[in-house]
Parts: sequence; C-alpha cells; structure tokens
Amino acid sequence: MDKKALSALAISILLGIMAVFLVSRYISNKEKKIYEGLQMATVIAAFQDIPAGTPIASEMFAPRNVPQKYIHGNAIAQKDFNRVIGETLNYPLKRGDTLLWSDLGKKERRGWRELADRVTKGERALSITVDSTGGVSGFLRPNDRIDLLGTFRSKETGEEATITLLQNMTILATGDSMAGMAVSPGSYGAITLLVTLEEAELLIFAQRQGQLIAALRNPEDLETFEEIPKVHFSNIMKTDFRDKIQKRRNAIEVIKQGKVSEREER
Repeated sequence: MDKKALSALAISILLGIMAVFLVSRYISNKEKKIYEGLQMATVIAAFQDIPAGTPIASEMFAPRNVPQKYIHGNAIAQKDFNRVIGETLNYPLKRGDTLLWSDLGKKERRGWRELADRVTKGERALSITVDSTGGVSGFLRPNDRIDLLGTFRSKETGEEATITLLQNMTILATGDSMAGMAVSPGSYGAITLLVTLEEAELLIFAQRQGQLIAALRNPEDLETFEEIPKVHFSNIMKTDFRDKIQKRRNAIEVIKQGKVSEREER
C-alpha cells in the first residue's frame, strides 16, 4: 500500500474517532441539560418481569436513579428496600417498573394502620369529597395520578374563574378501598390524596369555596406546567386565547395502531 493510501486510511480512521467523540460529547451534554437543576433520588425498580403473588427477593430488583420530580409519591426508596423483602406483590411488574408501597401484600401487623404505612415521610393523607363529575365518573383508582381544578367566584367582583390548583397528585384510596382491593366504578364519594401540609391547606380552603374537579392522567405522564392561565368569561370569549389552547392540543403526540405521530398545526 502506497503512502497516499496509508495517509487516506489514517485520516479516515482519525475522522471516525473524532465523529464518535463528538457524538458522545453531544449526547452527554444533552443528558446534562435535561437533568440540569433536577435533584436525583434512588428508587427500587424491577430487574425482570415479575408476576403477581411473587414474594419479593433482592435479586429481582435494582436501584434506579430518577429525577425527584418524576418519582411516584408511593415509590419505595432504596433505604427502605430491606423492609419489604419477603412480602408479596399484589400486581405484576414489568422490567423497569418502580416498586410502590401499594404493590405489596398485607402483613398481619397491618389492618387499620395499612393506610398510614403507605403515607410517605413528610406528606399526609387527605380525603376530599367528589361526585360523579368531579371523580371522573367513578373510574378513579388507588395509585392513579390526577390534576385538581376548581371553579370559584370572587366576592369582590362576582366573577367566576376556573384554575388548576395542584398537578400530578397521587390517589391513595377511593372511598375505603386501597390498592389490592376490588373497587366497582362509582362506588365512592371521596378520594384520599397524598399531600404536603401546604397542599392540604389549599385543598381544604378551596373545597369550602367551590367545586373541585379531578382530571385523570396517563400513569407515565408526570410532567407539570408553570403559569397555567385561569379561565374566566372575559378570556374564554377571545379568539386568540382559544387558539393558543388549540395549538397546544395539536402538538400532543397521538398513538395510533402502535405508531406515534405528531398532529400538524392547523
């Protein structure tokens, strides 16, 4: 092989190495940007598919680092994992699923303390009343994630407005039923939520002032939004206000026949 061919080969190899390096660096920077400012926490996730009724063993699970804002409120932390070894799963888990307190079978020591055992440290269990409309026609279930909205009337102006009060809330129980119990649609008049004390104050006051409505989330949708505008009569009549809402709707990914496509903006 002559010198020109060797030089060309060397340059090709060098360019290939540089390309791999640049791509790796780009991906690394993207990951840093995605997780920038997010506090990470360690949860326990299934290392394999696990059927319901299986006793929990350490080799079935592994620690998983997740941004704290995306962690399910009932997730079992790494430090608590030894406490649940030997307990039985109520539900099957897929590889990668986070292990939740409500996935566990009952212990003899539980009973009236079962709900208290499922409240994560630093939070509280709070029940709010819901009717058929406010409770998604009775189809809410323990472990569901919801947003809570309310409609209120100003005592000063008399004007009504609908606002989003809290997002991505965890339901601990519907009526007197928790995860692992059979629940019939529409068989409850209250839901119990996992809340902080500040959230509890907000919900108690809001329920005394107006009607609360639950909006059910997809279990994998954990994103929250800032500065959601309140809706009242003066802005609902504006075309540009409605158009902005419609544009966001058009951008939502739609899954059809196993394929993900993005709606075109009109």
